[in-house]
Amino acid sequence: MNDYTNKTVFITGASRGIGLEIKTYFETRGAKVIAPSRSELDLSDLASVDEYLNSAKPDFDVCIHCAGINTLSGIEDVTDEIMLEAFNVNLLSAVKIIKSNAARMKEKQFGRVVFISSLYSAVSRENRIAYSTTKTALLGLTRTLALELAPYNILVNCVAPGYVMTDMTRKNLSEEEIRKIESNIPTGRFQETTEIADAVGFLCSDLNKSITGQSLYVDGGFLCR
Repeated sequence: MNDYTNKTVFITGASRGIGLEIKTYFETRGAKVIAPSRSELDLSDLASVDEYLNSAKPDFDVCIHCAGINTLSGIEDVTDEIMLEAFNVNLLSAVKIIKSNAARMKEKQFGRVVFISSLYSAVSRENRIAYSTTKTALLGLTRTLALELAPYNILVNCVAPGYVMTDMTRKNLSEEEIRKIESNIPTGRFQETTEIADAVGFLCSDLNKSITGQSLYVDGGFLCR
């Protein structure tokens, strides 16, 4: 089992679902975890992000940006507010968080960064303009940061979940809809939150010495269709 004793892990979006599973993964393996609540860190408000970073000055070895927002909207009803909120939460807040700690990670000559992207960074559906656009943008951020930070032993990757069985999934989809989706997944099932946490854990561990700038799709082979 990977050991993260003496490592500090910063996680956004850790109150439920995949984020909570990732938080538990690191806590049970000895890491000190910093997981601010929304009342402490409102990612939709960049001024709030700046205020938090300036006051808390979090010092971390590993950063997982799991927070995300998906407001359904098509081209005729998408608004500036929907787009701006998605960019703030899904992308720009992540830039600010990494920027705040980049110098310290360089000094340590160690760092691991994982952005939780999405299957919708490779494919999309109707009414996913803001979500698909911002999750795709994370790939560009990942590749650029990977190039800039690799000389300092800071590795930057994405984990892109496919269809994951969470409480929200069970709430939003009927059994019939779940079965229909599963019929299009080669492994025949939704992924579990533990599988996403395991992928993140590996990329953030000492076992990962050279994987950087990549997007790992944990989707049961869905993209192979």
